Amino acid sequence: MKQDGVYQIYCKAMQEDGIGDLYKKFEELKAKLEKEGLFDNSHKKKIPIMPKTIGVLTSQTGAVIRDIINVSTRRNPNVHIKLYPIPVQGKGAEAKIVEAIETMNEYKLSDVIILARGRRIN
Repeated sequence: MKQDGVYQIYCKAMQEDGIGDLYKKFEELKAKLEKEGLFDNSHKKKIPIMPKTIGVLTSQTGAVIRDIINVSTRRNPNVHIKLYPIPVQGKGAEAKIVEAIETMNEYKLSDVIILARGRRIN
């Protein structure tokens, strides 16, 4: 016995499948910054193999800071980690991140900086 069915689909919006809008915006921004010369090698500094001090910009609560401490001290027991607690997501986070980077650089508080955001665990 053959059975046939009929169904209808109502669509309110469609978008192109593939790369996605967010990725396109990322690539546009990257091209713009590259055109401005911001990725030029003359702007890059050499990263020390074994930094003495690591500045970490992240939330002071959460697993990400514990992970960074665990991995860093396991690989280099003499490393000193300086946490600069900042919000790394949400409204106003961009300004706080910029301010923290500028402060770390101005006062030469570390050899390298890690800007980290972990995932929220519920």
